[in-house]
Amino acid sequence: MTGYDRSMTHRLRHTPGRRIFAPIMLAGLILLSLPVSAHARPGDEDEVQPDARLLGYDKTVALQDGSNALTYFLFVGLGVLCCGVLFISSKRTHLD
Repeated sequence: MTGYDRSMTHRLRHTPGRRIFAPIMLAGLILLSLPVSAHARPGDEDEVQPDARLLGYDKTVALQDGSNALTYFLFVGLGVLCCGVLFISSKRTHLD
């Protein structure tokens, strides 16, 4: 790495707390994710859904066909972004 001594980068990579901290954080993450997955399951799986045909609803319900306008907006936005990159000065640096 430019600008650093070998000993400085060696100390940053091999700190003693790093070996302890990562397994503790991993175990904590696993333990905290267990209740979340337990609450994500449906509570009562034996519930019977009523059949609409038996209740007298004979026509099927469907959404109207949509348009492709959002896709075109996305393509135009990506096109503007890609063409805008072409006009960036190559002599600019992060120091400007």
